[in-house]
Amino acid sequence: MKKEEWNEGLNNIDSDLVEKYVEEKDKLIIKKKRRVALVRVISAVACFALILSAIIVVPMLTGDNIPVDIPVWDDAEYSAEDIAELFERKSYGGTATNAYVKRYVSDSKYLYIDEMPSEEYLNVYQFNLQKCPLNKREFKDFIDSFLPDIADSLDIGLPKYEIKKDDIDKDVTYFGVDIESGSYLMFINQNEVRHRFSLYSRSESDRKMILDGETVQIDQRMSDEEIINSLKSVKNELFDIFNVSFSDAKVIRYFDDYSEYGATYVTVYFYDESAHPINSLRERSVSDYICISFDNFANYEGDTVSDSILTVTDIEFIKTRVDINKEYEVVAKAKKIPLEEAESLLYNGYVFGGHSCPLCMEAQEKISFDNYDFVDIEYVFGMDYSTNNPTKGIPFYAFYKKIGTAKNGNICYAKTYVAAIEVSGYKEYFESQKDSHKNTNEYFG
Repeated sequence: MKKEEWNEGLNNIDSDLVEKYVEEKDKLIIKKKRRVALVRVISAVACFALILSAIIVVPMLTGDNIPVDIPVWDDAEYSAEDIAELFERKSYGGTATNAYVKRYVSDSKYLYIDEMPSEEYLNVYQFNLQKCPLNKREFKDFIDSFLPDIADSLDIGLPKYEIKKDDIDKDVTYFGVDIESGSYLMFINQNEVRHRFSLYSRSESDRKMILDGETVQIDQRMSDEEIINSLKSVKNELFDIFNVSFSDAKVIRYFDDYSEYGATYVTVYFYDESAHPINSLRERSVSDYICISFDNFANYEGDTVSDSILTVTDIEFIKTRVDINKEYEVVAKAKKIPLEEAESLLYNGYVFGGHSCPLCMEAQEKISFDNYDFVDIEYVFGMDYSTNNPTKGIPFYAFYKKIGTAKNGNICYAKTYVAAIEVSGYKEYFESQKDSHKNTNEYFG
């Protein structure tokens, strides 16, 4: 799990309660980051299960025109209890969710604002786990298709490798290859869904990666378009190595409340947006992609941290083995509720936030979303934690309210969710959850 995801889950808790815990947890996360490639698989799935977004600026409302009537949809296909399950972690007893989460950005443009979808009906998605049997011959062909070229580009000898079969548990089995050559580490695996290749530099002096004689780097002071253009030769080299040609690219920047050097992470994705409708709605593509990730924090001795040039990087290539249109299937088209009705639910407190940690909810400062700054449409996927797979994906209005500025100058927004489709049982569900917000001793002794 990446550091910004950990912060997203913890930044609602009073800092005095968790400062020591976060410090220790970050150390563990950093150590685990490059231990096993499959950890990234599980983390990525958990990560993408949360958010798919498209955002629009709206006029700020004043307290004089806030609606008070609560819409009722008795015949809606989904209930408030169904919706809440997308956010809840069952290990916490199925309690209600936070009222909001915090999002830090250096500028509101990094909320990645886009136009509101104009459709009257919005898709509801269902994740269906598709499995393709492991195939050692196919896996070897995958490795051999790029390994000579990547070795040549890195200026290392062609490494030998051994394919090993691993069983994490009874439900997760994969073929894996670990390669250590020169100052580089490669993790390659095949599971029942996809092939994955990950490349890291483990140099003790610095962790720069050099492809075909060129250092892979970006200048975070550039615009997203300029960053993509600056990586043109690296992109072309990777396209040649992996024999792919993706038509689209995007940059995602991650910020926090403590770094003094700009973004904590910058990740550049190359993919085909048209390969699946969800690709335009989320950060990580569900189809094939290449991503180049730049860290901007001290992970190992020799790492450089900068408010300009970023050179600590890793490269990942994903090739799917299943039909993604069956994996992410449209199971319903639900009527989108007007923004005014969503605002009514917002102002009456019928909202969903982040994870359902009772301690977070107890410590969370109460915030009014009057005069909110932005609203967007986002898809939130539930999570089956027994399999680490997403479940259903529902569209939400996500409201942003600026609530302050961090010590490092980043803007802090509170973010809360209201279902963007008709949902029944709001009053009943939220009434039933009142005690869950108060009873923290049951879960934390």
